[in-house]
Amino acid sequence: MNTFQEQRQFFDQHWPAMKQAAESGGADAVINFADAFDDPSERRVLYAFARKGLVHEEWQGRSLDAYVAVARAGIRECLTQARDEADPETSKKRINTANVISYNLSADLADCWDDPHVRERAHFEAGLHAAEDCIRWREELGNPPHTKSIAWWAKGIHQLSLGQTETAQESFTTSMQFALNANDGDDRCFGVVLGRGFAAIAGVVAGDPDGETEYEETTSIFRAQLANQEMKDDAQLGISQLERVYLRYT
Repeated sequence: MNTFQEQRQFFDQHWPAMKQAAESGGADAVINFADAFDDPSERRVLYAFARKGLVHEEWQGRSLDAYVAVARAGIRECLTQARDEADPETSKKRINTANVISYNLSADLADCWDDPHVRERAHFEAGLHAAEDCIRWREELGNPPHTKSIAWWAKGIHQLSLGQTETAQESFTTSMQFALNANDGDDRCFGVVLGRGFAAIAGVVAGDPDGETEYEETTSIFRAQLANQEMKDDAQLGISQLERVYLRYT
C-alpha cells in the first residue's frame, strides 16, 4: 500500500467490520480489531484512517470519546513501531504518522465545525494535548512551515475553548507567522487571514477594544476573495469557521 488511494481502499474494505466492532464493543473492540492485523503497515493504515469512519460516518453509539481512545491507540502503535525500527529515516516516518493522527485528532475536536458532535471540556483538553504533541514532533522532524502553522492554529482554538484567551492569541499569532513563512510573506493567504481572525476573536473574548474591528477586517478580506475562483473555497471555509466560533464564544 504505497499510495493514498490504495490505503483508502484498504480502509474502506475493512470499515464495515470496524464499524461492527465499534457498535458491539466500543473503542476497545476497534483497537482489538486493528491490533489483530499482523502486518504493521496495515495497522498503521487502519488507525490513520479510523477517523474517516468513526467521526464522519453514522454508526450506533457514535461518540468523540471512542474516537479519542482509538486515535491515542493509533499514536501509541506508530510510536512503538518507530522505536522498533532500526533505520532512522523509517523511524521518522512512523513518528510522522503518529504526528498526523495527532493533528487530525486535535482538528476534529476543535469547536469550529458544523457537525452533530457534542464537544465538552475534556475534548478541548484532549485536543490541546494532541496539538502540543504535533508542535513538538513537527519541530523535531523538521517539517515544513505550513504544517507548523496548522498545529499552532489547533493549539490556539483549544486554548480559546478552554478560556485561555491570552495564550490563544499567542498561538494564533505564531500560526500566522509560520503561514507567512510558508507563503512567501503573503499576508492575505488563507493561513494568515484565518489566524488573524481567530486572534481577533480571542481578543474580543478577552475584552480587547480593537478586537471587533480586527475581526471585521479579516472577514472582509475573506469576503473579497469569494470573487476569486481559485480562492473562493478556502475563503468560504474561513468565513464559516470564524463566524461559527465568533457566535459561540462572544
